[in-house]
Amino acid sequence: MGWKWNASKRVVAAEFRAARWLARNPEWMLAPSAVAAGACTLGPSVTGFVLGGAAGATGLWYRGHPDSFDTLAAPTLRAWQRRWFGAYVGGRWRDLMDVHKLTTEHRRKKVTNYPRVVRVRSYSPSIDTVLVKLAKGQSPMHFARQAEELAHAMEAERVAIELVKPGYVALVVQRNEPFTEIIPAPDMPEHSEDVDLRAVLLGEDEYGGDWTEPVQGTHTLTAGGTGSGKNSLAFAKLRSMAPLIRDGIVRLWVCDPKYLEFAAIKPITENRYADDAGECLELIEMWVDDMERTQKRMQRAGLRSVQPSREYPLNLLIVDEIGSLVAYRPEYARQITGLLARGTSMGRATLHVADAYIQEPDKDTLSIRDLFPNRICLRTTSPTHPDMVLGEGARERGAIADQIPAIPETAGIGYRTDERSRVPRRVRAAYTTDENIRELVEFVRDGQTGSLRSIA
Repeated sequence: MGWKWNASKRVVAAEFRAARWLARNPEWMLAPSAVAAGACTLGPSVTGFVLGGAAGATGLWYRGHPDSFDTLAAPTLRAWQRRWFGAYVGGRWRDLMDVHKLTTEHRRKKVTNYPRVVRVRSYSPSIDTVLVKLAKGQSPMHFARQAEELAHAMEAERVAIELVKPGYVALVVQRNEPFTEIIPAPDMPEHSEDVDLRAVLLGEDEYGGDWTEPVQGTHTLTAGGTGSGKNSLAFAKLRSMAPLIRDGIVRLWVCDPKYLEFAAIKPITENRYADDAGECLELIEMWVDDMERTQKRMQRAGLRSVQPSREYPLNLLIVDEIGSLVAYRPEYARQITGLLARGTSMGRATLHVADAYIQEPDKDTLSIRDLFPNRICLRTTSPTHPDMVLGEGARERGAIADQIPAIPETAGIGYRTDERSRVPRRVRAAYTTDENIRELVEFVRDGQTGSLRSIA
């Protein structure tokens, strides 16, 4: 029979609490210890030169190569600064918890229990993810009920609550909105050589840099609720690829079940446009047949892959509101799903690429969701959608797409996940007006007419 300690009304002594705090936050002991050891071993002057050199090298890195600094160093430095000099430290954090009644009271010991900040991560300038260990007697709902009040107290745009595991929640704190102005439509390059199909310009990211996405070599799924700006992505993509469309290096296949969104570009699809569900089925079947003919042609030529050209054009299938074809029209759903599964599983080598747009990204609506490797998540209607689109844990890491306000001013704002780090980036698609679309059509048609004249 094991020991059973008597319950005491006394609390742990302050020196032991301090030792426990240092064990949880060793950087506050290791850094001064390292400096002291360096001063004793190398001398104060040499240690000062080393520290100064490190600071200078960091400054040169910051100014000389922003891309690598913002990717590798900035998140760590930003998280450290916000953890220890912001609202997440010591008395400031306890005051915040007290004001919002996010504490519990030990009845017998008369001790106030506070939720504890375990870790702060700042993947981007606008988002903090704060891992919090709940106090005994708390549940995630305590924080969820105070989310709006916490946002105002921390002077943040919004706070989202994510359950990480039993006893732990993540506060996803959006400190500001990086996109306050509309991004104009991309300029159309003049020559095909100016377009990189592995980095097509769509808009801007939260760092102020260009947001590019691959078209060649992948299939893309974009999810977003009504009015989230999904078609802004499609038209920005088309304008960025305009000379390739004009020169026949990119061929468009368009399924437009809403009848209106892509009707304006029908003149440049060369009759590869469908709006009725039955016609969409026929068009997708033609796209798959073209893929299979290309496979056989490459087999005869002994080719395993090709680059986009007039002989082997990139065939871009745009499927707007794919859910309406594969889930809401049972008479066509099975056939369309089967054809798309064949195309998305085998078409990349033959340059047959699918670009699909959907409102409800769950597996019940789109069973072949995993066949689209490249994913973008705009404003959604459910907190489960970001994880469905961008991968498990995306919302916890900051992809709070369900928190984007449903107003016209936020159209085109969303998240995409970096392939290597799985870190969500907040992005915004350029806004393409009706006049921009007419310019696209005229650019492509005038160029095609000029080519025909030159041949004649």
